[in-house]
Amino acid sequence: MAASSTAASSSPTAENRCDVIPNCHHVLNMKLTIHGLLDFLEVSENVTSLFMALEALWTWDMCRGLDIMYSPLINSRLKGIIKKRSWSLVPSNMLERFSFTSIRNVSSVLASCVKNTDACDCIFINGERMRITTFPIIMKRPTKLRFCFEHPSIKSCNLPGKCGFILQVVPGGSTFGKIRLCTKGEDYRHQKAAEFEVHFHEQIRAEKMHVFFCTGTLGNQSDMIIPISWLSSSCNTGQNTVPVGNSQLFTRKLGLQGSGYFTVMYEI
Repeated sequence: MAASSTAASSSPTAENRCDVIPNCHHVLNMKLTIHGLLDFLEVSENVTSLFMALEALWTWDMCRGLDIMYSPLINSRLKGIIKKRSWSLVPSNMLERFSFTSIRNVSSVLASCVKNTDACDCIFINGERMRITTFPIIMKRPTKLRFCFEHPSIKSCNLPGKCGFILQVVPGGSTFGKIRLCTKGEDYRHQKAAEFEVHFHEQIRAEKMHVFFCTGTLGNQSDMIIPISWLSSSCNTGQNTVPVGNSQLFTRKLGLQGSGYFTVMYEI
């Protein structure tokens, strides 16, 4: 018997769930000091994971451009916040892929945040490769992103195509948009001609997902992580104030050449 798929998404349980990816389209106050930022991360309901907290630190660091030296106090604060909020630690090899602008000795400053890579409780799902220059455009248009993913609970599937899911960008005007998980059958019809088509199983949940962008070759462990959680925040460029995702600071981080891809970190 085939596992339940998009046809089952019309059930009451599926209809009532939230399909918005939790980490996308949030705003951060760039005027905060480092300790003000830590205060925010400690209590904000919008910050749902340590990875998202690190993304906030990355975005703040990029826009502020302030040198942050190693401080036992910062390390101690982070350790306390992680414990208070019961956050899972980040695999050590993931932290190395963040490109911080001005935090010196990152591995020392963020030592409380990492764990052994072998202890990872997440699956990393890479999307289709694209030109880096298309990323800002995609985040402002109703674009569909396809991912192949066999959920661990699905033991057998005879449906056509590959198991997976589609994420839909929901435009946010001048700022980068939200991203939602497509759960209805009609979302999976008329997929553009490609090497594969995907079908959806309702066991896949949006609340288990964290989406970010990577630059580099598809799936390489050294590919640089580009956080997207806080790109709608306002950034003062010296001449005017613009969303982070529209700033030259972000464009320089992203680069104008090469390829990249979206990655979903899925909690298991």
